[in-house]
Amino acid sequence: MPAPADAEPLWELRPPPPDAGEDVTTRLPPVARRLVARVREGTAGGLLPPVVSAGPEGTVALDRLLGGEADARMLAYALADRRFAPLLALLERLDGWCARAARQYAAVLAPGVLEITDAELFGPVVSEAFVACAAGRAHYARDRVAEWARRCEAFLTLFLDRLSRDLRTCWPDEPAFQGPVVGLWAHGEETHNGRQRVLRLDCAGGGRVAYKPRPASGELLFTARGGADAPASVFELLNEAPPASGEIRLPVLSCWRGAEPGYLWQEWIEPPEQWAAIRTSGRWRLTGTRLKRQEAARFWHRAGSLAAAAFAFGITDLIGGNVVTGRGPGEPEPLLYPIDLEIYLCRVARLYDTGLLHDRTAEADQHHVGLESAARWCSAEGPVVCWSAQPSGALRLHRRRRPLTRQETRTVVADTEGRAGYGPYLPAMLRGMFDAWTLMCRQRPAIRRFLASAGPGQHVRVLRQPTYRYFDALVPRWLSGGGVAPVPAEPGVRFDRAELGQLRRMDVPYFVRSLEGGPVLRVEPPPGPLRTAPVAALPRPEGGWPPLPELLDGANLELAGLGVALRDAVEHVFDEVTEHVVTDTGLGVRLHLQSPAEGQVGFDWPEVGRRVTYLWDRERVRLRIDPVDAPEVPAEPAPAGEIRRRLLRLDRLDDAIRTPWARGGMSDGAAERRLRTLTDAGLAWLSGVVAERGWPGRAMVGAEAAAAASRLVQHASGHLDFRRHCLELMRQAAAGGDLPWREVAYLTDELRLADGLPQLYGTKFEPVAGRLVPCPIEEPDGVDHRRAAMGLEPMADYTNRIRQRFPLTEAS
Repeated sequence: MPAPADAEPLWELRPPPPDAGEDVTTRLPPVARRLVARVREGTAGGLLPPVVSAGPEGTVALDRLLGGEADARMLAYALADRRFAPLLALLERLDGWCARAARQYAAVLAPGVLEITDAELFGPVVSEAFVACAAGRAHYARDRVAEWARRCEAFLTLFLDRLSRDLRTCWPDEPAFQGPVVGLWAHGEETHNGRQRVLRLDCAGGGRVAYKPRPASGELLFTARGGADAPASVFELLNEAPPASGEIRLPVLSCWRGAEPGYLWQEWIEPPEQWAAIRTSGRWRLTGTRLKRQEAARFWHRAGSLAAAAFAFGITDLIGGNVVTGRGPGEPEPLLYPIDLEIYLCRVARLYDTGLLHDRTAEADQHHVGLESAARWCSAEGPVVCWSAQPSGALRLHRRRRPLTRQETRTVVADTEGRAGYGPYLPAMLRGMFDAWTLMCRQRPAIRRFLASAGPGQHVRVLRQPTYRYFDALVPRWLSGGGVAPVPAEPGVRFDRAELGQLRRMDVPYFVRSLEGGPVLRVEPPPGPLRTAPVAALPRPEGGWPPLPELLDGANLELAGLGVALRDAVEHVFDEVTEHVVTDTGLGVRLHLQSPAEGQVGFDWPEVGRRVTYLWDRERVRLRIDPVDAPEVPAEPAPAGEIRRRLLRLDRLDDAIRTPWARGGMSDGAAERRLRTLTDAGLAWLSGVVAERGWPGRAMVGAEAAAAASRLVQHASGHLDFRRHCLELMRQAAAGGDLPWREVAYLTDELRLADGLPQLYGTKFEPVAGRLVPCPIEEPDGVDHRRAAMGLEPMADYTNRIRQRFPLTEAS
C-alpha cells in the first residue's frame, strides 16, 4: 500500500550500495551483531520503529516490524555509520547491565528475562535512541542517549531492588502472583521522574502485576481489594454496604504498597472472555468486548455506578487506556476498571471533567474517552515515529501525524447486535448512577471516616497543564536529539522552571500534593527512595489544588447533586439512544428526552416509597420527589425539542421526494416544484429559529437534526443573503465542535455554484450522459487536500459512493 500522504521525512534506511564490499556486520560490536541477527530472525523488530501504510478512515496502519534478510542488511549498514555510535554505546552498557543483573537477581528472575534484544522490555528506550541518532544533531544525540542509558539502568536497578525486598516482605499470598518473574514489559508512551516507566511483570504463578513508580496512589484509596477485617478501599466499602435503592458493583482489584513510599504494585486486568470482532471492513478488524443483551444491560448499570463514583470523588483523567474493560478474579462478568487512578478529589463540575465522556467544547478534541460510544478505527496511542516503504526498497523515517489504526479496544463495549456504547442501554446506565449515588449519600459518614484514616501518607497527582501540551513540547526536542528547548506549541502557554527541568530530561512533568494538604511537590528522580521538593509559589487555580477538603468530607453527596451528571450522561449519547421516551418497569426508570440538554428521568425507590425525578434544561437542573405510586407527570414541552422534531419531519418529507427525483435524473418538474415549496417554507421557519436561538447545532438539537438543518439550507434555492448568514453561523458552530466541518463544505459548494463559481470540495454533482459527474471544481488537483481538512473522504471514493446510491440510465 502507498506511504501515508503526511509522511515528513527525517532519515532513510537504505540498502547497501552494490559496491559496498564486505558484509559490514563483522565490523559491528558483538551486541550490535546480535541485534542484527535477531532482526534477521524476525524476533527483535519491536526494538525499532514499525513500518506503516495507509489505513481506514484517514489512519495509518501497522504494516509490519523490521525483520528478514533485506531489513537486517540495511540495519547493519546503517549501524556502521558513526552517527549511531551513541546507540551502540547504549546497547553495550545495557547489555552488560543485563548480564550482571541476571546473576544478582537470579532469585526473583527466571533465566533469559533480561536480554537487551527483548523488545518488550527495551523496545521503548532503544527505539527512542535510534531515532535520536538518525534524526538529531550528533553532539546532542550523544549526550542525550548516554543520559537515557544511565537513567534506564538506574530505573531498572531500583525496580529489581524493590522487587527482591517486597517479594519477601509485603507480597500477597495469592498463588497467581508467586515468583519468579518470567517476563517483563515496559510501557512505551510516557516517562516520569527520571525516565521511569510503568512495567508489567509476568509471574510464574500465571498472574500479571503492574509496577507503578509514582507516589500518587488513588488505587489504594478507591479500588483496593482484600480487607479481611475492614474494607480496603472506598469501593470495597460500598460493595459491602447494604443497598440503598438497588444493588451495585464497583470494580476492585489487588493493589498494595511497597516497603517504602513512592511506588505501587497492582494486579493487571486481562480482557474478558467475551472478546470478539466489533467492527470489520475489508482486511481491517477491530476486536473488543462484545456482550449479549442482558450482559450488556448489567455491564452498563455497573459502569453507571463507576461514573457516579468518579463524579462524587472528583476522579479525573479517566481517558483512553486509563480505564479498561476486563474481568478480575472472582468476578462473574466484565466490569470497567480504572487502572491509572492518580488524579482525584479535584474540582469536577461536569461529568465530562472525569474523562469518561467526550466534551466537544474542550480545547483538545479527545474522543478516546473512558466510555467511547463508537468503534472508531483511530487510536489515541502508538509510536510517534514510523517507517514508510519506498519503491526503491528503502524505508523512510517520518513523524506520524495521523492516528494509528487500532486492532483492539478496551474502552468500546458492543452488544451482539452490533450496537456500541451505552446509548441503547441508557436506562440501565442512569439507574446504575442513581443506585450508586443514593448509596454514597447514605454511607457518607462511613466514607468520611475511611478517607480520614487511610489518607495520611497518600498523595494525589497535580496535573498543572494538559498532558498533550507537554507531549507536543517533548517530540521536537527528541527528534532533534535534544537540541531544541522545550517550547509550548500553543501561543500564550508558558512552562515554569519546575516544568522545564523535567521536560529537559525528556519526562512528562509530574507533581503531587499530600492528602493532608501543604505545598505542591515535584518528585526527584531515582536512584533512592521517594524524595520530594516544594515547587515555588504557583497561581492557585479557581477550584483550588487537590485534594479539596469538601470532597474529603463528602459535602457534595446530596440527592440533588447527581442531576448535572445525569444530564451530561444523556447528552453524550443522545443520538445513539434507541428510544427517547421509555418506561422500564423492571429497572424502575421513566425517561423522557426532548433534545441533548432537555429532558427528565424518574427513578422508583420502593424502599423509601418515593419516586425521584430529575428535570433539566441547559441552564438548570430541578429535583421532584413524589410518592412511588403517584401518576406520572407529563413532560413539559421544550423549545429545542420542538425544533428538533420539526427539523426531522421536514428532512423525512424532503428525502421522500428528493431521492426518487435524483434517481430519475432530476427531470421530474412536478417533484422539483414540490421540493422548492417545502424548502421555502422550511427556510422561512428556520430563519425565525436562527434569529431567536442561534444555529441549531448538535448541542441544541442533536447530530441528526443538526445535519437536517444543514441539508435544508443546502437544498434551498435563492434566499442567498440568509444562506450566507447561515454559512457563517455554521463555521462558528464547527469551530466550537457543534457541527462537523463537512456540513460547512457542503453549503460552501452550494453557494459557490449559485454565484457562478466552481466548487471547492466537490460535493455537488450533475447528470451528464446518463451518469452523475462532479460540478466544476476549482484547482481539482488540490481537492483531496481540501476535502481531508473538512473531514471528507477522497474524491474518487465519494464519487463511487454517489453513483452507487443514485444510478442513472442513459435515458436520464
